Amino acid sequence: MNARNPKVMLPLAALVLLAGCAAVGPDYSPPAAQLPASFGTTAAGLTPETVEVQWWRAFDEPALTRLIQQALAANHDIALAAARLDEARAVLRESRQEFLPRGGPALGYEAVRRSEVETPAGQQREIETYRGAVDASWEIDLFGRVRRSVEAAEAQVGSREALLRGVQASVAAAVAATWFELRGVEAEQAVVEDITRNQRESLEMVERQVSVGSAHEFDRLRAEALLRNVEAVAPGLERRRAASSNALAILLGQAPQTFKPPVASSAGDTLAVRTIGVGDPLGLLSRRADIVAAERSLAAQTARIGIETAGLYPEVQVRGSIGLVAGHLDALGDAGATSSFLGPVIRWSLLDRGRVRARIAASEARAREALIVYDQTLLRALQETDDAFKGYGAAGQTLELRLLESAANRAAADLARERFIAGEGVYLDVLEAERSDFTSRRALTVARTRQRLAVVSIYKALGGGWEICSPVDHGCGTAGRPAPLTRVKEIAAGP
Repeated sequence: MNARNPKVMLPLAALVLLAGCAAVGPDYSPPAAQLPASFGTTAAGLTPETVEVQWWRAFDEPALTRLIQQALAANHDIALAAARLDEARAVLRESRQEFLPRGGPALGYEAVRRSEVETPAGQQREIETYRGAVDASWEIDLFGRVRRSVEAAEAQVGSREALLRGVQASVAAAVAATWFELRGVEAEQAVVEDITRNQRESLEMVERQVSVGSAHEFDRLRAEALLRNVEAVAPGLERRRAASSNALAILLGQAPQTFKPPVASSAGDTLAVRTIGVGDPLGLLSRRADIVAAERSLAAQTARIGIETAGLYPEVQVRGSIGLVAGHLDALGDAGATSSFLGPVIRWSLLDRGRVRARIAASEARAREALIVYDQTLLRALQETDDAFKGYGAAGQTLELRLLESAANRAAADLARERFIAGEGVYLDVLEAERSDFTSRRALTVARTRQRLAVVSIYKALGGGWEICSPVDHGCGTAGRPAPLTRVKEIAAGP
């Protein structure tokens, strides 16, 4: 067939023009989100200002900043999410190749020996054919199957990108939470060591009182029992410290057996509470990675409806070939050996319409499911932010009360001990006061830890921490340029 035959070229040109028509299936538009105008009443220190991206710098702990940067570069969950993103990008590149022709060089040799009955008079029974050509085929995307495939692949890439950023944000929050839990346990250990020293001194004091007849053996036994009670707490705290250290090692992609957590460089127990910009609910749509991923998944499922709908219509391809065909190798260079063809191929699976419509219905159901997941993800984001705000307020109030309680119990224990030494009280009062002091000092360290964890929960709920981070960027994009933070109050240092 002559490739320049107008009877062929005119229909092909018309098909190419038609390929620019709108694709079948629904066109995607982002769902309308039903969001409140603001987060409502929030705890003191929370403002509608822009959310701080590198929120971990608000704690003024260089060790924590280094740990988060190391985790963003070495965490295995981030590496897995990055590999899945690479996979989605490769699928997108493959989908875009569908717009281009397929094919390439083809070399062939064929030897046929016909029977006498099949061989016409005067022709040879043995025929050899040598062929060297370039074959190609091109699908004319008349009804948008290829375009919808590319749309779905692009949306899938967007979903995987958001999931990667979501993993980054979760890892940053997990590192901070684990770090503060580790420091909290170490603070409890310091309290136990201090109380243990005090109890040993009390036991020695009672033993001296017993030796001179000023106290009873019963008092000595009670003092020893309280000392053993305090000492019995130490093994459990050491187990918790080791567990937190191991969890931190895994987040950083290191073996727990060789990992040594850094020493905190910031001073003491006081946490400077800063204003925390929380933005507004509308900002969650672009900042929360799980919302972005759910929206992109919805876009991908919508595009797949069009892919399946295209199965109801004919598939049009253009096939062509140009090359040389001869009966022996020496003849391939002759002018008469040239061969070519060009023509359309139309396939229409009319008998499969029932199957196609079933696949369309399944795609529509998956799109509805993706929309439900999107709405549910949005509601859960609002719930998490509200829970985090409430938890932050409660943690601050609890800490203030624990500070007052601990100070009162410390003073009561000192006074009870002084009165017993002066012979004005009974040792039972000393025991009760020291037990209360021990309990309140441990509770104070827990309250301090929970206040820090509450701040981490707020930033995790707000979706901060991923916009500027990549798994190969140790500095997370804007390291060294933290936004200014305003101190609004400082909780009094504990005893």
